[in-house]
Amino acid sequence: MPGRSTRRVSFQQSWGWRLVLVAVVFCVGWGAFVVGVGVSDRVGVEHAGILTQAYYALGLFVLGGLDLGVPAGGPAVGRGLLWCAYFLAPALTASAVVEGILRAIRPRRWVLRRLRGHVVVAGGGKLMMEYVARLRQADKRRPVVIVETRGDRPNLDEARDVYGAHIVIGDIRSDVLLGALRLPHAHRLLLFTGDDFVNLDTAAKALQLAPNLSERIVVHVADLHFMRVVEHTRVASEIIVFNSHQVAAEHLVKSKLLTHFEQTDPLDAVVIAGFGRFGQTVLKELQHHAGGHFDRVVLVDLDCRRRALLFDEQVGFHGAFARDVVDGDLRDPGLWQQLEEQWSFSAVEPAFVIGSGDDSINLHTALWLKSKYPNAYVVARSFRQSAFAQEVSKKGGIEVFSVADLMQRSIPDHWVA
Repeated sequence: MPGRSTRRVSFQQSWGWRLVLVAVVFCVGWGAFVVGVGVSDRVGVEHAGILTQAYYALGLFVLGGLDLGVPAGGPAVGRGLLWCAYFLAPALTASAVVEGILRAIRPRRWVLRRLRGHVVVAGGGKLMMEYVARLRQADKRRPVVIVETRGDRPNLDEARDVYGAHIVIGDIRSDVLLGALRLPHAHRLLLFTGDDFVNLDTAAKALQLAPNLSERIVVHVADLHFMRVVEHTRVASEIIVFNSHQVAAEHLVKSKLLTHFEQTDPLDAVVIAGFGRFGQTVLKELQHHAGGHFDRVVLVDLDCRRRALLFDEQVGFHGAFARDVVDGDLRDPGLWQQLEEQWSFSAVEPAFVIGSGDDSINLHTALWLKSKYPNAYVVARSFRQSAFAQEVSKKGGIEVFSVADLMQRSIPDHWVA
């Protein structure tokens, strides 16, 4: 597994030099006995068998020659080498013991102070997992440090056990923690917390600490309006800003919805059920890439009117299409009955985009709508790929697309190279 391989490489890098020194010191002590160097408190060591001499050479790492006495007899060079082994062998043993104690007492600081060429990822959510999975496909050895405020997130166990990541529990906004992450020696910094301001603020601090990370800091901004506001700032010019919803929505519109629009006549009605950040991004991409292919958009969500007002203010409704905004629960059959009575979806070929934040609700609603409107094009959003969802979607005649899959495929090679 990638995680075990990564930890094994890390262990070899940390302890390999010490094993080499141990082997060299052992050979020096053993060689001194073989060439005829004796000791004051053990008569005949220089004439003993090779295995006996090897045993005494190994004992130097524990007692340092205290049970053997001082070198006596034999070549002068041999005595000098044995004296070197007397001092070096116990020093190596002591350093290993001290390092083990430090690792046990302060494991995080010990790991961090040795990092170089590492990748730092802030945030323990789904985006982090998709990026680390893609990184491990390209590079199994690069050290990865994940910073998260909550230690109980299940993704952290998977990142550590499967992908060999180092987990740091703390606030990425902390100046002390940022300093401990050795950012001037880092390869890349990715800020995937759920707070857009925290991501951008941390990016600004990181650029001050490590100017060499310019254009190697990746920041996720979920709010489309906030993304537009900051895109012309100095910080934005030195970092990479992206929106995972936009990646998925653009793919959905270009590869799925446009094909449906071109195959149907007359102009289509589009129903966006779930008008959160993803639904808003879908509408933005529809207006940008599919203008003129649809003449009505129906927006449905629990708090849809308020969200539509925010969208109008922050992004704007553009294009010659009718717009209807409905507050309601996607799971309520009465809602869909009301929409049918108002717009007669059964008489046309509408496109339903089901994109709430709950994958199970999306799948259930999409299957129900397809059974009610066989001529409709129905697509449901899920975050991660699901074999069950794919199988059910084929039988139900709907489309299910994975945001995580699109996200992982859209990660540029230079983010993981």
